[in-house]
Amino acid sequence: MNDTGHDVLPLRRTGSDGPLRIGVLVSATGANLRTLIDMQHTEPDRYRVTLVASHGTRSKALDVARDHGIESWPGDFDARCGTASRATGVTERAEYRRRARQWHDGLNARIAAWERDNDPLDLVVLAYHRWIEGELLTRYHGRMINQHPGDLTVLDDAHRRVLVGNDPVTTAMELGHTTTRTSCFLVDESHDGGAVLCQGPPVPVRRAVDSRAQEREQKRLSDRPCLEWTVRAFAAGSLALAGTTHPDGSRTVLVDGVPTPLGGRQLTAEATPPEGMGSRAVHRDRTSGPGSPDARSPEGRRLPSRPLHA
Repeated sequence: MNDTGHDVLPLRRTGSDGPLRIGVLVSATGANLRTLIDMQHTEPDRYRVTLVASHGTRSKALDVARDHGIESWPGDFDARCGTASRATGVTERAEYRRRARQWHDGLNARIAAWERDNDPLDLVVLAYHRWIEGELLTRYHGRMINQHPGDLTVLDDAHRRVLVGNDPVTTAMELGHTTTRTSCFLVDESHDGGAVLCQGPPVPVRRAVDSRAQEREQKRLSDRPCLEWTVRAFAAGSLALAGTTHPDGSRTVLVDGVPTPLGGRQLTAEATPPEGMGSRAVHRDRTSGPGSPDARSPEGRRLPSRPLHA
């Protein structure tokens, strides 16, 4: 059934001409950045990575950007703001968040000045290990997505997302999950609580494999198709948010006007892409059923209540 309510929010680029202009905020290896650069190299008329910024100076992703001639900005976030792990008290945590918001507001101002000389970014992709609040979220409302290495459809009894925070792969393995997968979600003011647009294929957890090895395998098998599908769908104008919500409070995602379950488009085997989303193969969505290895309802898989990451 199509959602034709007045509360539908289309997720759209700022301009209609030329390649989708992509900015990337990075923290680590640059694997997701490489995915976007590969898309650009394969289809230069559709996609272009124009700016890369990091909260730190040592991210390998900055080297990836420089190697491909992309403007890249290192940052001094930790020196200016400290780290969340050391802000243990209420006062310290409030002060940390104030400094972090101020730092990101400064980044927003720098990007705004850059856009005046270089044209606006259509989409901002996060592979980023810091919470964002303030003016940067406002500027890219509906145009900022995050790659998260956890299945954000897993809910506890209070309908809260379980696999949030910095190390969801370890958490999933400690809980005995037999698969892990990447979720790409729309960034909002919450912490890993935005609408999930797409999930990459589930990656089986192998015996005697630690969480770091599992996450590396997940980056290869789940991150890339998840990000590719989401960016293609955004560029094609296929995505929107309905006025309805899931039990976890996130808005229902529409793909070409059709509501999706919690988790958005869930990918498995390769298939021909939808109309308007380019010529490269993408992964088709799976219809889970009883007895499938990752069966779920639209309300998400339920787990007992447990403390979440700070």
